[in-house]
Amino acid sequence: MEETINTGNLRLRILNILRNRGPATKQDIALTLGFNLTTVSNLVNELYISGNYIKVEGDDYSSGGRKPKLYTLNNAAGYIIGIDIGGENLRFMLTDLCGSIIKSYKKENEVGSSREKIINEVLENINKICEISGAPLKKVLGTGISISGIINSNTGTSIYCPNIDSLNNFEIKKYFENKTGMHFFIDDSVRCMTIAEKHYGAAKSYDNFLFVGLGKGIGLGIYVNGKIYRGSNGLAGELGHITVSEDGPICNCGNRGCLEAIASSSGIVKRAVEGINNGIVTSLSSINNGDYSALTVEEIAGAAKSGDKFAYSIINRTGVYIGIAIATALNLFGTELVVLGGGISMSGDIMLDAIKRTVQMRALEVVSKKVLIIRSELNEYSAAWGAATKFINVLFMDDKYNILKRKIEPFNKPSIRKKEDI
Repeated sequence: MEETINTGNLRLRILNILRNRGPATKQDIALTLGFNLTTVSNLVNELYISGNYIKVEGDDYSSGGRKPKLYTLNNAAGYIIGIDIGGENLRFMLTDLCGSIIKSYKKENEVGSSREKIINEVLENINKICEISGAPLKKVLGTGISISGIINSNTGTSIYCPNIDSLNNFEIKKYFENKTGMHFFIDDSVRCMTIAEKHYGAAKSYDNFLFVGLGKGIGLGIYVNGKIYRGSNGLAGELGHITVSEDGPICNCGNRGCLEAIASSSGIVKRAVEGINNGIVTSLSSINNGDYSALTVEEIAGAAKSGDKFAYSIINRTGVYIGIAIATALNLFGTELVVLGGGISMSGDIMLDAIKRTVQMRALEVVSKKVLIIRSELNEYSAAWGAATKFINVLFMDDKYNILKRKIEPFNKPSIRKKEDI
């Protein structure tokens, strides 16, 4: 029996079919929805003619008679901006309604930048990316922002940003929406990278997987039954604060032996410098003319790959620590896929092998035998891409704020604000 018709809901379901499956005929859509062809045909015509949300892709195959039209999303019906605010770089991206990247670029973010400077950079580049892409600002449906730290995505508040102190306790969503009239979505960078992995990366075919972000901080993105898991307060996924060494260094959170204190980029470099200062013989001593303050994880990983025993021990041990934390997460969630992302994940097979080996030893056998642990193949813009994609998901899924309930009107042109306004 055909369900009671809610035309608004049905229109949105039609758009989602075209978004997820690609080109489809009216007959295909009607069959998928379980509604009669006349009802679906009228709604498709409405979306095509008056809403400009879909377009004709071409003709479907026919064994005889008139060929049915193939309909697909009109990806030029609107644009979305994705922004990744990091401690060292600001990354900007413009996508179409389907999430395809139109333009992306990055700008250096000076360490210790003020809130005023960061906000002005964001406002400047919202204008700039539209101008250089030829996308009218009035057709931008909204902006997604990713920030590394503890973010309340429900309120759009950056609670704690360890690498950008100026953004601590800042209602960033409210501020930008009040100043521009544009809609914003704010989330933690690891969750945004996780969303990008689900839509464009190795996790496309997985409804349950873990994404581990390894960089200046360490975080966990969790997908459960096809949806990202946030926890009751939206703060789930603090993998970096699992204790992996009881006698380890004190973490920024105040506890001792957290994964982030040992296996983050700063934690890895700190352990290497301590060894050098204690007289351990290593090729790392001659890097950068003895300026250990400039030592990087990439250099340590390179030395390890070249046969330096001390560097090898640092990278291998880092993999063990990460493996301990991942094994704990796997015992909790039992997923079949773990994707590693972030700069540290590119440290080579020494670290990856140590992670896999440790997971095999520490996770429950029923989990460890099935799990696939791989590196992400997405690039450094994945957080910005995921932030934009999260906004697209809202447009296609949210009951209150979906694309069919939004009036697309010209926004205030984002402009640089005076310090007293911030």
